Amino acid sequence: MAAPAAPATALAAPAEASSSSFERGGWSFEARRCPIWSSDRADQLARELQLCKVPDMFCGDAGPPGEPLLGRVQCEVGPRMSREGQVAGRWKPRSDIPDVVELEATSDWTCSTPYWGGVVRGGGPAEEPTGGEADGEAEELPWELLRRQDEIHWYDEVLFWEDELSDFGLCRSSVRVRVMPTFWFALLLCELRVDNVLLREVATRFYCSLDADHMLREWTWREASYEALRRRGVAPEASPHVSQCSSGTALLGPEDVRRQLRQRIPLWTAGADRCGQPAAASRGEGEAGAGRADLGA
Repeated sequence: MAAPAAPATALAAPAEASSSSFERGGWSFEARRCPIWSSDRADQLARELQLCKVPDMFCGDAGPPGEPLLGRVQCEVGPRMSREGQVAGRWKPRSDIPDVVELEATSDWTCSTPYWGGVVRGGGPAEEPTGGEADGEAEELPWELLRRQDEIHWYDEVLFWEDELSDFGLCRSSVRVRVMPTFWFALLLCELRVDNVLLREVATRFYCSLDADHMLREWTWREASYEALRRRGVAPEASPHVSQCSSGTALLGPEDVRRQLRQRIPLWTAGADRCGQPAAASRGEGEAGAGRADLGA
């Protein structure tokens, strides 16, 4: 297994709300940071969603500032806390044995989530994949291009939540986005470490070429127990990647992928041009606009 990268620097929750924005290639980008919620607000959210807990550091004031234009696409990610994430149902065991009773889990004490962001069209609800729209055989991300050391025109990262699991580990949710000369890329991460039990990383990657008619989304669930890591010579308890501010998920490798989904998302509806108008309608130069990407926290 290749040597893992250096431990990541921990993100800090801001004391005051702030935001940054950028525009390129018909896309507008906005990253918003907000302070940690008070315990009263967190407790109210837990009651409303029937959660066993809300992360200790929960930056929950997120949400796109406006509606996308008709026909355009809005890609949004935020501190999603829900009874079940979009993919959670696919991980439930299925059994026809009458003596096996499946209990409904209303929340996870580790605060981990399979949330993979939302895609909104024309002010409608976030779209979910159905059938062949999301699978493991769809178009792969252009990794060679993503690893190239090109100029970064804009970069930001936002912390959504963090919890030390009562000193039994760490769970963190965050997003990073960068805009390059020819594309933009976003990484939504949920990292989990339960000490002496397991490491888990749920990563959603968005990629969009600035001259393309679609964007790509790749969702990957990686997980390994401490026992499995030790069997292949990795000692999490002795690794510099495992600390109070580092989850240790850098120790996970390709062999730890439990499931992966890929999705090709059209940037505008059938029969519409890049501005959301009927394809037959004429438009002047420079009117193309794909949409917006919002990173709330």
